[in-house]
Amino acid sequence: MILNLEKQKEHFKEHIATFTDYGTIKILDFKKPNSSNYRIRFLFEEDYCRLHISGDLGSLVATNYNNMTYEGFTDFVHNTGYFKEKIDCIERDIYCYDDDLARKELKERLEEYGFEPEFDFETIEDKIDEIMEDFNDRDGIGSKGYDILSEIDQDCWEYISKIGREETGILELYMLAFELAQEQLEDRREK
Repeated sequence: MILNLEKQKEHFKEHIATFTDYGTIKILDFKKPNSSNYRIRFLFEEDYCRLHISGDLGSLVATNYNNMTYEGFTDFVHNTGYFKEKIDCIERDIYCYDDDLARKELKERLEEYGFEPEFDFETIEDKIDEIMEDFNDRDGIGSKGYDILSEIDQDCWEYISKIGREETGILELYMLAFELAQEQLEDRREK
């Protein structure tokens, strides 16, 4: 389930941003009045450089040594790859696994490796079916698939966790909410 951010913006149309400064604790709330739909809170523990995200979109905790602060967070808004490395725990999945993409990538890997079916009646697709037997959209290729693939390529451990993997877009959604809330607060300051 990959998120379309342009479509997601619609969920934030009637949201109102509020910022509360308690010194070392800063809170940015972004929510539609009288609704919890897409409600999100960014709580910054600036003395520990820790961010807590909570609300209708799930929860996350991230820590960094110096810029996980309200002012410093803008460093992360357009760099989710960097932000991802700072996450201590997250409730929602960052990745999901697509069956069709996994099959395509497996076929490319097997062809690249020079795989030849053991029997005349067997095809590369048959082997992919075996590898994909315990595949699921949350974890990707399972242990049975790993065992089968490792018989073909002993170094498959280097890439197997990425076969069919796609980002869900949840981090981009968090960043979008932060950015929209920031823009709203800035617009109010300018008036």
